[in-house]
This record gives sequence, structure tokens and C-alpha cells, in this order.
Amino acid sequence: MKRSYGFLFLVTALVFLLAACGDDPENGNGDGDGDGDHDNGHEEAGWVDISTRGNPATLLARWDGNDGWQDAEGNSISALPTPVQTEDGSLHEFTADGPRASLTVEFYNRDGELIEMGTESRDDDTRERECTEFSARYFPIDNETDILAWGLIQHPDADADGSFQFVERANGDVAGIFHCDHVHIYPEVEGQEDIEFVLWHFDHGDDQTDPITINVGAAE
Repeated sequence: MKRSYGFLFLVTALVFLLAACGDDPENGNGDGDGDGDHDNGHEEAGWVDISTRGNPATLLARWDGNDGWQDAEGNSISALPTPVQTEDGSLHEFTADGPRASLTVEFYNRDGELIEMGTESRDDDTRERECTEFSARYFPIDNETDILAWGLIQHPDADADGSFQFVERANGDVAGIFHCDHVHIYPEVEGQEDIEFVLWHFDHGDDQTDPITINVGAAE
């Protein structure tokens, strides 16, 4: 599948990983397992569904390599619609320093089969997760963005080989954003940022979507 230019920062940082399925915990994106011996093949995405995790769960967008991004009605879109779901089930846009979005990311392979993703275990203190072979992540096109909470870190209380699943927010809070089968996106300031959803394979990306825009409105 053709890689977008926005993903080149990740490809550059992980060029060795993509060739050997190894591990480089210093790149800020690895899981720090250090064995460098994953040999489980390369998976490609047929399509990707992005849904809220509220009640009821709502399909927001679908991507495939032929038609790009579409909403639940099949209309072409360039921005992720109303990603924040409140307790009453209603959907809202992002606002600066407003509520986060919790989104289920489902990757289907070229045969139309759902790629299994889930949590194997979770640390009671840091809430760091050990995921199944495949998991879901996202990466901003601008790796220096301040519109979304970004800059992958290990949890401050994790061991040296802890996973880079966390970010430090503008207010100093540490937040987990990668949760194996779902992700959290935290808006920080007003603006627009493009992100790509990534099919994560242990410590590297196997495939990714085209970019989709995240709109963050003014603080309410």
C-alpha cells in the first residue's frame, strides 16, 4: 500500500525495524521489549473502521485504499466527524482542552477478516498494557504538534523497558493514549491536525490509513 509523506517520520525512525521486525526503544515509538526477534509476517489492511466506545457505539468513519475516508452513510469525508461521545450518548466536536475521544479502531485484512486486537495484561499502577500481536495506534503528520496531546513517552513509574503508550499533556498530566484495541485523543489547543491510524505489529507499523483531519474548536 502506498505510504503517505506524513508517515515518513515514522518510517525513517523505524527503517531498521521495518526490515527486520526488530526493536529500538530509543526511537520513542517502540515497546522496549528488546528481543528483536519477531518474525510473524506482514499484515495489510483491507479497510479500517473508527467508532466511538460510548453507549451506543457509533461508527464515525471507514477507510479503504480505493475509496479513502467515508462517513457511516458512505459519503466522502476529509475530517473525523464528532469524535467526542458524552455519557448521554450524544456526539460532539473537539474543543481546546476539552473532553478526549475514546475510539475503537478495527482493522480488517484483505480477505475481510477482522484482525484480532486486545489487552493481554495491564499494570495496576501505571495502567500500561501488554497487547496482542496486533494493536491500534495513530500518529500525527506533524510530530511536533501541540494541537493534540503528543510526544510519546514511557510512564514515569514504569520499568526501563516500559512501552511508549503515554503522553504528557500541556497541564502536566500523564495520559495513556494507546489501549490495544482502542485509542484516546486529547485536544489541547484550537486548530487542525492530520493523523494516520496505524496497524501496529509488536514494535513497528505494518500498514496505515490515509491521513484524516482532526478539528479542534475554540474552548467553550
